[in-house]
Parts: sequence; structure tokens; C-alpha cells
Amino acid sequence: MGVLNIDLDISELSQYLENFAKEITVDVHTAVKDLAKGAYSHITEDAQKNLHSFREEYLKNLSPPELIDDLIWVITLDEKAEWIETGRPNSYDMKIGLLKKGKLSKDGILYRVVPMNQAKMPSQMSPRKANYEQGMVNMVRTELKKKGLPYRQIETTSAVGRKTGNTITDKPKVGALHRFDIKSGYFPGQANTDQLHGINIYQTPSKKEGGGMKRSITTFRTVTSDESQQDKWIHPPVEARDFFEKARQWAEEEWNAKIFPAILEKYK
Repeated sequence: MGVLNIDLDISELSQYLENFAKEITVDVHTAVKDLAKGAYSHITEDAQKNLHSFREEYLKNLSPPELIDDLIWVITLDEKAEWIETGRPNSYDMKIGLLKKGKLSKDGILYRVVPMNQAKMPSQMSPRKANYEQGMVNMVRTELKKKGLPYRQIETTSAVGRKTGNTITDKPKVGALHRFDIKSGYFPGQANTDQLHGINIYQTPSKKEGGGMKRSITTFRTVTSDESQQDKWIHPPVEARDFFEKARQWAEEEWNAKIFPAILEKYK
């Protein structure tokens, strides 16, 4: 489990404790609490900006500041996501994690069908692969245009539904709408299947508050424990993000340059 530790020096205030002990205690406690909140915000903003495919997992396992003792606030990152913080210097086998929720075939082989989003927003793309992923999206958009199909707009029984306020005037189509192949010429990793083979377009009711429809453009790939996939589903090394260390440096600079001098000046 990752834990953020910040060392703060308040020894200079000791000379004023005799006359202002109560006031100093309140000010220091308030300042430390606000600093802990600031450090947490610094981590979350950094993660929002710099993480993409790992963002949701990281933020879900990041805990807000918790007071565990006098002047001791703790921000923790669950071990499930600690590897995102510290990185992985070597390539790793994704099959181990993916097949934890796999099914067993009649031949005794574990397998799992994995959906691949082929309509990523720019914010969902990894900086390292952004050009490649945007290229895939552009191919999908081009093919849909040729077929007279919308990219993000919701298809309805009559055509593409128009909105009146937040209401779609025509009844949206639901379920599997289209399936086709695109020859992209890209075979990621050690894959035998073209990146855009087997495009599926679905429309389903959104689970988010407010309802509406969700449009998905997806391919599906099967991962198995079979020996033939020994060299498949291998993820390249992941660089360390060090969000905790950056937040620690920020917090100590804030304390030393702004917060503590302001408290000290108040009691001189």
C-alpha cells in the first residue's frame, strides 16, 4: 500500500507557545488539514491529466486524507493500484489478471472475451500511443461515413435522432446494430487478427444518472490459457508516475514558502 509522508518543521513556533498556545494549536491544525487536502487534490489532478487507460483504476483505489492521530493525516493508495504509481520496469503477462474472471471450456482451458473500444476520446488515449490510436479512430470514422452511418450520434428507427432539449424525438434503436470488418493493416503485439477486424456497433440504455443511450463501437478478442497464446497479451513496461512524490515535494514547498511563514509572522 502506498502512503504519502510529509515532514513539517514547526519548531520555530515553540518560542511563542507560552502566550499563544491555544491560538497556535488551532492555526497549525487547520493549516495541516488544508495542506493534506491540497496534496490529495494535487495527486488527483495529476492523475486526471496524465493517466488514461489506468486512470479509473488509480482514482478508485486512492483514499482521501484521513486523520489518524494528532496532526497526522494519511493519504493512501491501495496495493491494487500501487503498480501504477511505482511503475513496472519489465514487460508483464496480462493473461494472469484477465483470466482471473475467465470461464472454463469443455477442454479445460480458461478463456475470456475482452471488449476493445474502437471509438476512444482523445482524453482516453495513452500519450505514448495517441497517434496510433487516433489513426484507428480515423479509419473507423471514414468507413462509417462510406456506409452512411453516424459515428457518435444515436441511430433511431427513422434515421439519426434529433434532440429537443435532452429528449431524442425519434425512438432509438437498441442492441447490436452493425458488424463489419476494416483492414487497418495493424496487428498489435503478437496478434494474428487485424486491429479493426470484427467491428461491432451497439446502442444500449445508459446506466448513468439521467438515462439516455450509449453508443459503443467495439471489437472483441479472446484471451485463453492455451499454450498457443504464450507470447500473446504481453504488456510493455509501465513507467513510474510518482504522483505521491510530486505531491510531497509540492506540499513541503507550500509549507516552507507560504503557509508556515504566514503563521510565524502572525505571532511575532
